[in-house]
Parts: sequence; structure tokens; C-alpha cells
Amino acid sequence: MESVLKLFVVEDEDAVALLIRKRLEDAGHHVTHCRTGADALTIILGQGQGHFDLVLLDQVLPDMKGLELLNKLTREGVSVPVLMVTAHGDEHLVTKVLQAGALDYVVKDSGLRFLDELPKCVAESVSRHRLEQMNQLLVQSLESARDGIAITDLQGTILKVNQAHEKMTGFSRQELVGTTPDVFKNAGPADGTDPLWRTILARNSWQGELTNQRKDGTPYQTSVTISPIVDRQGRLTHFVAIERDVSEHKALERQLLQAQKLQSIGTLAGGVAHEFNNLLAGINGYAYLGLREPDVTETQREFLQYIVDLSERAATLTRQLLAFARKPALSRRRLAVADLMHGTADLITKTVHKDLTVEVAVRAADGGPLLVEADPNQLQQAIVNLVLNARDAVNERTAALHAEGQAAVSGPLPSVPVADRAPIAVRLHQAVLTAEKVAFPQHIPAGDYVLLEVEDHGCGMPPSVLNQALDPFFTTKDVGQGTGLGLPMVFGIVQGHHGYLTIDSAAGHGTRVSVYLPRVMETVGGPKPGRMAYDVEVLEPESTPGRSILVIDDEEAVLDVVRRFLEIAGHRVTCATSVHAALDQLAEANAVDLVILDLMMPREDALSNFHALGRKRPGVPVLLCTGLPQADPAPELLRNGAVGLLRNPFRMNELWYAVNQGLSAGEGKARVAEPQR
Repeated sequence: MESVLKLFVVEDEDAVALLIRKRLEDAGHHVTHCRTGADALTIILGQGQGHFDLVLLDQVLPDMKGLELLNKLTREGVSVPVLMVTAHGDEHLVTKVLQAGALDYVVKDSGLRFLDELPKCVAESVSRHRLEQMNQLLVQSLESARDGIAITDLQGTILKVNQAHEKMTGFSRQELVGTTPDVFKNAGPADGTDPLWRTILARNSWQGELTNQRKDGTPYQTSVTISPIVDRQGRLTHFVAIERDVSEHKALERQLLQAQKLQSIGTLAGGVAHEFNNLLAGINGYAYLGLREPDVTETQREFLQYIVDLSERAATLTRQLLAFARKPALSRRRLAVADLMHGTADLITKTVHKDLTVEVAVRAADGGPLLVEADPNQLQQAIVNLVLNARDAVNERTAALHAEGQAAVSGPLPSVPVADRAPIAVRLHQAVLTAEKVAFPQHIPAGDYVLLEVEDHGCGMPPSVLNQALDPFFTTKDVGQGTGLGLPMVFGIVQGHHGYLTIDSAAGHGTRVSVYLPRVMETVGGPKPGRMAYDVEVLEPESTPGRSILVIDDEEAVLDVVRRFLEIAGHRVTCATSVHAALDQLAEANAVDLVILDLMMPREDALSNFHALGRKRPGVPVLLCTGLPQADPAPELLRNGAVGLLRNPFRMNELWYAVNQGLSAGEGKARVAEPQR
């Protein structure tokens, strides 16, 4: 049974209107009738758009033409399906009626035979209108979709795309229609040999990710679903592709993976560096002891000195690992970065042997100085490392250009002649960010920063290299030319200063590394005296009375070296490989003038160990020793009475000096404390 329609008949001849109404009601429809155009306009506007399924509109009405009424409805913004009914039809009128938006027209003949076909004509007009509405809705949905949509034929020729697809690719639909996905540099052959084509030609949907190319040549990544379209007979006719640009998502994913990787490697690096420092302490110590032997030949002395030199180089490498692990030995103070830059400029110039521009802003836009909380030595080391990396990049590009027979180094800014700029630039200025800045490898939160930039016009880095730039030991240099720790070490130093590092680079267009350090507003303070530095040259132990010293360390080699060093200085030494064993020794009534405590022992808590020693022998001075330049409990232990911190590996004279300082700090306390009962 056909659906019941709500129809509106606008007819001024009552007899004809009655016949039309009866014929349509006999077909099961509801009919409303009026005689004039003004009444029809009032009823339609009052009922609202969509109330009537169809308006049967007579062309000749007492107060206006039907075409005029149709135009008035259009001006009012009301869209109603209209079937024009006229006794005076001609081609000119029909054209105007259809252009005005009528679905169709019916000619009233004098014998009223049109009434026989009227229900069928009404049903067809309503069906056509509903189909047009559905098509319009589908088109609007297609255009409103946030994902790019493309429809192709069976050969992959693009027939239609939506606005999102235009925006995503940079191509207009006029440029795309009639082309194939080859325009995006990603398509496989349409003969079924490609897995994608094999899937969709087999009438299955294909889903995956593609790397496409925009009109301007920039790559982007998309998540794509391509589905077959079949007609009512089940024949394959078209394909529809729905694409979503996931470039930003992938960048964030890579950033997260990079952060997780750096965190994992940093934790591993810290642990490895601690153990490595213990090994170096043994190697260094035995080499020093060997050099003191009276019967050492010149050749043996030379070999032992090589061991000392190489172990110190290894210790430097370990410090770089620790800096990457964000555990550098920071002695922070309020620092005017401009002063540091001026002081570093000569050193940089002599080091890189390249033309270099240094642009230093002394004050911020608000007139205040550019101050940060920083360790000047670590910050200077970071600057020098960045400039050395820039020098190597420039050298690499220069060598490549010379190999091609070119005479000049081109850069990322073609509008600036090469001769007018140095290949490396170091800049210092203020950066005030009012919103988060999206960058690699980390976004920069809004804030007031002192920005340090090192930019080179060297070889630059492709994405594959850029993604690994912060990986320790990753390097593109030849064997022996680099350790791959320079940039990771800088990253660790910046992180240790609560700052941010970004890298902007492209192959053939140079690199810019930016360091954002939080700006502070207070007055610059002088350097704060520290208690942790023992870099004092003492070639032989001072003439002091021998004391009783207890050394606690889990590493047998370290214990042996420390014991031998201290015995050379005339001290009496006992050793323990754990605090539990040390407490047993302290329970005996033996004199102990100083305890040397390793902070990093397995299954031992440094804070608990320190307090346990204090409870067992109140007042005994404790000298801390660690393989990490900055151990977490060290500052608190120093505030709670520890007499100093000795960093491992150490020289023999450094140990003597630290012990003498610790014994001096313990003067005034009981020489022998009564053990706890």
C-alpha cells in the first residue's frame, strides 16, 4: 500500500479543485485546499517547511501567478516541493517553472483526463523530491566530513572528492577529478598485482596507512580505508577511500616513544655509569699504586701512566653518560647568561676554526637582565658541544660540495648571499611564549625564557637521522670521529636545568638547536661556596697522626685501593662490604675516627645506613663516597652532619685531602665514642 501523503491544492476554480481533491482522497491522501496565492502563502508559512509532502499549484490564480508565488516562497527561504498545474503550458513557461524549483508540471486538458494520471504523477513527484533530498543530504554529509573522501572508478580514476580531501592534499577538486592516486606518489599498479588492489578488486575493504605527498611536495601520513561499491545487481562499480591525516598523531607518537626511550636509556646509563666508576676507581688506584713502586722501569712507568690517562678519559665519558641520564653534578647559582656567552666566545672561536657570529642580547624587553639558575660550567659545556656539532655539520657539507666541484656553501636562506653570513651563528635573547609551542623532540610550555640558539648552514639531518639524534652513541661520523654522546649530553644538561631543547633540521638546509631556560628575575648572586670540591694537588700525604678509619663499600677493588691509599698516609684501616658488617665492628670497643660510606650499594638504603651509623657511634664523622656525581640522598645527608662528599673515581691526593677535611670537621667530637649496648 502506498504511503499516505499530505497534499496542498492551490486552485481558484472550485469545480476543478473538488475533482482534484476527490481523486487524490480516493487514492488515500490527505488534501488541503485554498483559492488564492495570498492564502496559500499564509498557510505554507504558518505550517512551516516540510509540513506538506507536495503542493499542487495552479499557474493562474485571482491575485497572482503560480510562478510568482513560487518565487516569493524562495525569497522567504521556504523550500516546498511543487507540482505546477496549468492549462496554458508552453515550453517557455515550463522552463521558467522548472528553473524556479518546481519538480514537474501537469497540463489541465479541457476533458479533465489529467485526473486519471494525477495520483501517479503526484507519487512520482514526491518520490523524486525525497530522492533529491536524500542525495543532497548525502552530498552535505560528504562535504561536512572531517576525513578526506574520494570516489574512484574501477581503474582508480578519481571522480569526486570532498572539501576535507582538498584541504588535506592541497589539490583542488578540479585538479584531482580525472587523475589517479599516482598524483600522491603512493599508488601501486591497478592490475591487481599490488596487495591493496588485490584486496579491493576481490570486493574486500582494505585498511592501512600510507605516506602521501601534498601538492607542495611535503609528505604526510594517512590512515586509509578503501571499500568497494556494488550496484543492485551485485556488480562492482566504484571504490570509496576515506582518509584521515595522522601526521601530527604520528609525530606525537614518535615524541612519546623518544621520551620513553630516553628515560629508559637514562636510567640504564646512570646505573652503568655508577658501576663503571667503581671499576675506574680500582683501575686508577692500582695504576697510581704501581707508579709509587721504587723498582718500576721507565717502560712500566710509561704503561702505567697510559692506564691513568685512559682511565681519566673513560671517567670523562662516564660524566657525559651521567649528564645524559640527567644526573649531572650541578652547582647552580643565578647567572647572567650574557656574561657567560661573552666569556665563551673566544673559546668557541678558537675551537671551531670557522667563521662565527655571536649575537648576545644583554637585557630583556622589560629592561631586566637575562638571568637563569644554572651551573656555569655545565652550561658552557653544552654551548661548546652544540657549536662543535655545528662545525662538523658545516665541514661535512663543505667536503660534499667540494667533491661535486662546487665552490660555495649554500644554505637554507637562498635570498641571503652566502658571503654575507657566517656558516655558524650563536644567539642569545629573550623568548616569551604566550601559548605552548609545538616542536621536536618536546613541546615548550608558555613562559618567559632565556633562549640560546646555535644554527649552522651545514648538511642538516633527514627525518630518519633526526629521530635518533638524541640516542646515546648514535652518530653518523666515521669511526673514531665521535662518540654520539654530545647532543644527548646537552639534552641531559638542559633537562637538569628544568629547560627544554628543540631541534629544527632538514637535509641540505642546516640545523638549529634551541635551548629554552626558565628566566629568573632576582638579582645576580655571587658563586656559592661548595663543600664537594677536593681538586687540590697534594703529591704526598700531609704529616698527620695516623687515625682509625672504617671504609664501607661493596666493591672489593675499591676497598683494597682505598685501604692501600690510606695506609700510605699512615692511617689504620678496617673494611666492611656492608653496613650490617660495619655495625658489628662498631659494636666492639674499637676506636673509629672516621667512616667512609659508599652511598650506592645494592640492597642498601643510604639514608638508613647513615642514621644507623650515627645511632651506633654518635658523633663519628662520616665521609660520603659515590659513583654518581649527584646522588639523591647526598644533599640531605650533608645537611644532617656528613662531613663531605667524595666522587668516585678519585685520585690518591683527592682521597687524602677529603679524609683530612673530614677528620678536621670531626675535631671536638669524642675521639672514641662509647658503643651502644
